[in-house]
Amino acid sequence: MSGERILIVDDEVSEAIDTRKLLRSNKFDIAGLVINIVDAIQQAGADKPDLVLMKVGISGGMDVIDAASKIIANYNLPVLFIVKDNDIELLSKIKKLNNPVIVIHPYTEIELVKSIKIALTRHAAEMKAMHEKESANVDPVQTELAAIPAPAITINKRGAITRINKDMEFLTKFSKNELIGRKVMSLIAASDGAVSEEKVDDADEESITGIWPDKVLIRTADGGTKKVVVMSGFLKDYGDNLDEMVLIFKKVTGEVEFSTKDIDVIFAKVLNSLEDMVFVLNKDMEITHYNSRFFKFAKRLGITEFQLERPLYEISQFSKIASVNMYEELFRTGAETKQLRRYGSEKEPLYMYFRFIPLISEGETTHMITVMRDITEIEEARQNSKSIYEEFMKNRTLISKIQRGMSDIRASMYQIIKFVEKNPERTTNPSLKQMAKLTKNAEQKLLAFDVVWSKYETQLNMLQMNAKYKFDKK
Repeated sequence: MSGERILIVDDEVSEAIDTRKLLRSNKFDIAGLVINIVDAIQQAGADKPDLVLMKVGISGGMDVIDAASKIIANYNLPVLFIVKDNDIELLSKIKKLNNPVIVIHPYTEIELVKSIKIALTRHAAEMKAMHEKESANVDPVQTELAAIPAPAITINKRGAITRINKDMEFLTKFSKNELIGRKVMSLIAASDGAVSEEKVDDADEESITGIWPDKVLIRTADGGTKKVVVMSGFLKDYGDNLDEMVLIFKKVTGEVEFSTKDIDVIFAKVLNSLEDMVFVLNKDMEITHYNSRFFKFAKRLGITEFQLERPLYEISQFSKIASVNMYEELFRTGAETKQLRRYGSEKEPLYMYFRFIPLISEGETTHMITVMRDITEIEEARQNSKSIYEEFMKNRTLISKIQRGMSDIRASMYQIIKFVEKNPERTTNPSLKQMAKLTKNAEQKLLAFDVVWSKYETQLNMLQMNAKYKFDKK
C-alpha cells in the first residue's frame, strides 16, 4: 500500500508541513495542504483524495465534526482524525461518524502510518461491500434517474416515493432516507389555484385532484417552499406492467424569476441585462443572486442550478472559479479587489477578469458581488502585442548594427580620399585617380543614406514610444 493521495487539513502550518514531510517519506502522495475547514470540504470534493487527514480544533467558521460529516456524506471519503487531547465527549461525537479512525496527539510516525493504513483498508472493505451489494441488486432505473440533470423521483401506485436522485436532495434539503417511502403528496404544499397547504394536510388522497404537468410548491426540510413545474412519465419495467411513475421537477423560471432568491423585480432585470457574469455571495458562503450568463458558465463546469443553492464549500466544481478561503479573506478586509486568472491549457487558454465588490451595511461587509468577464481575446492581443514589441526591438538592434557597419565603411573610404589628396604626385596614376573618384562617389551615396537613416531613426523612436505606451497602458 503506497502512493495513496492524502489531503492534510491543519491550521498550524509548521505542523502541517512536518506531517507532509512524514507522509512523503512513507511513500504517500499529498493531494493538498489546507488550513481552512470550509476550504477543505470544497477541495475534498474537487480533488477526491484517498484519505482526508483532519486535525480536530481547526478554525474556519464551522464545526470540524460537521465538516467531516459533509465530506463523508457528500463524497464518500474516509476521514482520519487527529485529536490533541483525550476528551471523552469529543471522541464520542467523532465515533458516530461512520466508524472513523482516530489518532491521539502526540503520536509517533509508526502510529500515524499504521492508522492511515487501517483507515484506507477499512474504507476499501466498505466500498467493496457496497459495490457487491449494488451489483447483486442492480437497479437500472436508479442509474437513469441519477443521470437526469434535474430533481427526479419515482413513485409507486400508492404514491409512495421509491427512488430519488441527488438533485432532489438539493431541492428539498431532505436526505434520501427521509424521502424514500414517504407519500409524494406530503411534499406538495400547494398548487397554483388548486390545493392549499392546509387542505393537503387534512384531505384524503381520493379528494385531491391533480393533473401533471402542473405548477406546485414543494416543501423543504427547513420549512420553506420552492415553486416548480412537475413533469411525469411511466416506467415500463419487467414487461408491460406500468407500476411506477417518474416525476421530474423543473424550476419555475422567467425573465424576472430566473435564478433569483428573495430579489426584487428591478434588480433582477438589471442583473440579467449585464454583459458580464455576476453573482452575489453572503457571509454564509451562499449564492443569493446570479444572472443567466453566470448560470451558463456554471453549467459548463457541471454545476446544476440546484447545487448553486448549496454553500460554496459543498459545490466541489466551484473551486475551478474561486476558493472559499479567498472569499473569507475578502469579507474580512471588506476591500474591493481586481484579479486576472488564467485557465485551460497552453494551446487553449482562458483569461478571466474578476472584480470583487463588497456591500457594506453599518460598517460590516454583508455581501460580496463577483463580476466575471471573459477577456481571452483582449489578453491574447496583449500577449501578441508584447511579442511584436519584443521582435521589433530585436530588429531595431540588428538595423543599428547595419548602420554602424556603414559608418565603418565610410570611415575607410574617407581614408582613401585623404590619402590621394595628400599625395598629389600620385594623381597621375590612372588607377588611383579612378579609385579616388569612385570612393568620393560612394561617400556621397553614404551621405544620402545618412539623411534617409536620420528620418528612419526619428520615425523608429516615435513608433517605439507609441508601442511601449500602448503596451504599458494595457
